[in-house]
Amino acid sequence: MNTFLYQGIDQNGRTVNGQIAAKDEVSLEEKLREMGLWLVDAKVEKPKEKTKSGMSRWTPGGDGGRRELIDFCTLMNFQLRVGIPILQALEVAAGDCNHPRFKATIVELRKTVEGGESLADGMVRFPRVFPGHFTSLIRAAESSGTVPDAFMELKRYLEWQEQIVSDIRQATIYPAIVLGVVCIFVLVLFTFVVPKFVSLLSIAKVGLPLITRVVFSMSDVAKATWWIWIALVVVAPVCIGIARQKSKKFDIAFDKVKFALPVFGPLNHMLVVARFAHNLAVLYRSGIPIITSIQLCRDLVGSSLVGVSLVDVGQRVESGETISDALRRHPVFPPLLIRMVSMGERTGNLDTSLENVASYYNVVIPRRIKKVFSLMEPALILFLVGVVGTVALAIFLPIISLMGAVR
Repeated sequence: MNTFLYQGIDQNGRTVNGQIAAKDEVSLEEKLREMGLWLVDAKVEKPKEKTKSGMSRWTPGGDGGRRELIDFCTLMNFQLRVGIPILQALEVAAGDCNHPRFKATIVELRKTVEGGESLADGMVRFPRVFPGHFTSLIRAAESSGTVPDAFMELKRYLEWQEQIVSDIRQATIYPAIVLGVVCIFVLVLFTFVVPKFVSLLSIAKVGLPLITRVVFSMSDVAKATWWIWIALVVVAPVCIGIARQKSKKFDIAFDKVKFALPVFGPLNHMLVVARFAHNLAVLYRSGIPIITSIQLCRDLVGSSLVGVSLVDVGQRVESGETISDALRRHPVFPPLLIRMVSMGERTGNLDTSLENVASYYNVVIPRRIKKVFSLMEPALILFLVGVVGTVALAIFLPIISLMGAVR
């Protein structure tokens, strides 16, 4: 369904301009003739992301945005299930929304649906708010008459996302704070504190042991290059992000390095696999064809390496291979996923098998994260103690020898 900007002539010969939703120009001409107009010119209106106030560019990527979408899906499911018309349901959802930008988006969505477009076509106009799998689920539900169930499925999926993010944040926030404090402490120690003792011991002209010379050399380097390290911490992530957006090869190479990291690589890999399994289960259960579901998952897994593999998987499935055989050709998909997919294909319960994989990783990932960071906390403390002890030893050894010489 497209929105056309048309120019027509009425029975009195007057020019009439307006816009109307139609499948194509033939349908548009039929609608205008029913209205007593003859079509002169028409063009498709480009989808808009902005409302008049520019509010619809809001992206629900953060916790607040995801929570707004969860509340929206919950309210829409309840209203549509009890038989409230879609326009009235959107009006109530807009009135109940506390986020001004999301509220403006719902108001514009209601106007679009009121103009004759379907709910999914209206959501396509706001890709920053309603992602591809969201609109695909709604479109499939509209064709099968199960829109309330689709909103419930989306609510469950968004809550699953929020739970994963919450578990990861809960396990990582304390070690991240400790690591940040340790880095700042070491930088300040070698940049400002140690140089004071270097000056003192240089004036005293005391012979310096090896450990003292090493520590003082590190202090000189830190004092001369501290701004470089701070710049790297700030600039490096930005440069990597830009490079990943501009170069597909760099993005794939970055994913390979990320998955190959000693401790965090397997965690990143499991997160991507869990995301793929859950998304594919949700899309397939909602009635979307399996090839389309695989194509949609390419943009939802959050990994270019897996996304490229899914392109090949989709092509092989389209040519007649089973999903499990197509997945088996790519090492990025673990044996557990392949076995569960194969079992789901044999039993006809592919969505259930995929959900079981996602549920398994939902239990394993938080446990693995907590285990890793529970080991990191004492390691960071021991590192801090080691640094402070080494610096103290490097400073006090010359002082002790100086006191012995004075005696």
